[in-house]
Amino acid sequence: MKNELKSWDPIWETVFKDNEWGKYPGENLIQFIARNFYKRERENISLLEIGCGPGANIWFMARERFNVVGIDGSETAISKAKERLQQENLNAQLVVGDIVKMPFDDNLFDGIIDNECLYANNEQNTLLILSEISRLLKSNGLFYSRSFSEDMFIGSRLQNDAFEFSNITEGPLSGKGFVRLMDKNKIQTLYSKYFNIISIDKLEYTQYNGSQKTSEYIIVCQKK
Repeated sequence: MKNELKSWDPIWETVFKDNEWGKYPGENLIQFIARNFYKRERENISLLEIGCGPGANIWFMARERFNVVGIDGSETAISKAKERLQQENLNAQLVVGDIVKMPFDDNLFDGIIDNECLYANNEQNTLLILSEISRLLKSNGLFYSRSFSEDMFIGSRLQNDAFEFSNITEGPLSGKGFVRLMDKNKIQTLYSKYFNIISIDKLEYTQYNGSQKTSEYIIVCQKK
C-alpha cells in the first residue's frame, strides 16, 4: 500500500535524541487553551496531547493546573518530558504508545491537542487516529490540530499531487521522515467525518531572508 506506515515513525527516536527541542508552547495553543478552558474549574478539565514529544505543551498545561495526559511513540521524548516535570514539581500522566489505538477510556477528555503530530501519518492512518480522538473526547469536546499546509517549503524539486512525501531533503521538514501536507479541501474531507469544524486559520512565516516558508493550518473542531 502506498506510503503505508505505523502511526509513529521510528526516525523520531533519533530526532529527539539528537536535537534540543523547544521548551515553550506556541502562542496559538496558549490562545486555544485560554479561550476555551481558563474560566472553567481547571481541576475538572482533562486535556490530552497526542505526539507530545519532550513536553513543551504538557509543561504549560500542567503549570496551568489542568489534568494533563501526553502520549508519544518515542521513549526518549517521554523520558525528557518526565524529567522536566519532575524538576519543576509538576504532574502529568505520560505514556509511550501508539496513537492509532490509545489506552484510554471513551469520552474521557475535554480537549485533545495535535501539535504537528498527525501530519506525520498517511491518510489511512490519519482517519484511524481522528476516529480514536473522537472516541476519547467528551460530548462537545474540542480538538486543536496544527498541521503543515500545501504551501510549506519542502524543496524546489519535489512535486506530488497527493501531498505525501518521504524524501524531503530541504527546509524545516528535512530529515523528519514521512510528511503529509494538506489544503483546505483535504481538511474538510478528513476532519468533517468525525468533527464539526469551528475554524481553519493559517499561520505563516519565512526564514533565511524569505527563501523558506513555514505554512501551517490551525484547525479547531468540536466532537459531533
